Formats: sequence, structure tokens, C-alpha cells
Amino acid sequence: LIQNEMGFQAIALGNHEFDLGTADLAALIDGSAAGVDQDGNDFTGTAFPYLSANLDFSTDANLAPLAVAGGQAPQANVVTSSTILDVNGEQVAVVGATVPTLGSISSPGDVGINPPWAGSTPTSAELDALAAIIQAEVDALLAANPGLNKVILSSHMQRISIEQDLAERLTDVD
Repeated sequence: LIQNEMGFQAIALGNHEFDLGTADLAALIDGSAAGVDQDGNDFTGTAFPYLSANLDFSTDANLAPLAVAGGQAPQANVVTSSTILDVNGEQVAVVGATVPTLGSISSPGDVGINPPWAGSTPTSAELDALAAIIQAEVDALLAANPGLNKVILSSHMQRISIEQDLAERLTDVD
């Protein structure tokens, strides 16, 4: 409710969204969770997409029905890899990424997590593998949208140093 009221247009999935499992997460996203807003209206779920290019939602029975292809305008009640916002007539792409240690720090159910990381401090090869997944999403967005020249990465990596290491490995990301 708070995120909807604040007007978020997209949010990257982090580890805490999965703390109570994918059934509860899906119910919050799709609106099937019980509750009412401050005006007494039934809760209708998220008014924005949740993003992660390195999670495979199709393998989880709870989140698979909410998954849509990336690169679309923001949709309510969905999970996807990326979205394209209209900001004052300009296209701005937002790509999401989630820490690959998700399986050891939360409860992601049967969500596929890529690439696998052996521990909380990624090796250079593990960072390269994650950057390759994100870069593939960025490249696909730019190829499909020739006028697009603004791409934002919204990620949740647990440590700023990992975010900084990723930034050095990506191109065409603002």
C-alpha cells in the first residue's frame, strides 16, 4: 500500500520480499492478500512491476502466473526482468537484478537464481556472469527500442561494493 501511494513505477526484487516464501509474495503482488487501503478499499496488489533479470520466475508455481516479458510499459501485479517508463515523453528503461545468494539468505521457493554464487563474496568470474545476464537484457532493450538512450539498473546486491563492481562491468547503463 505504501509503495503504491508513493507512486513507484518499478521496484527491484530483494531478498526480504521472499522472506515468507513465494506464495505470500505472489499474494502481495497480485492483490489476493487480504487487506484494505486507508480509504477502506480492497487491496489490489502492486500498481507497478517487480523486476529481476537474473531470476527465472517460470520455475515457481506461485510466481510463474505473474511473469511477463521484459521491455514493456509498467504493468501492475507482475514480475518481469525490465520495464520501459515514459518520463516526460522520454523512454527510460529500468532493469532489475537480485543478489544470487538469495537461496541461502531467504525463501525463494522454486525460483531459478542465476548465476550461482558459492558465497556472499563473489569471485570476479561470478560478477562477470551476473553482469553478462544484466548486459544481455540491456542490449535487448536497446536493440528493440532504437530511440532509447537511458537505462537504469535497480539492483539489490547486499553490499555497495558489489553494486560498484557490477557498474564497472556494464555498458550503456546510466
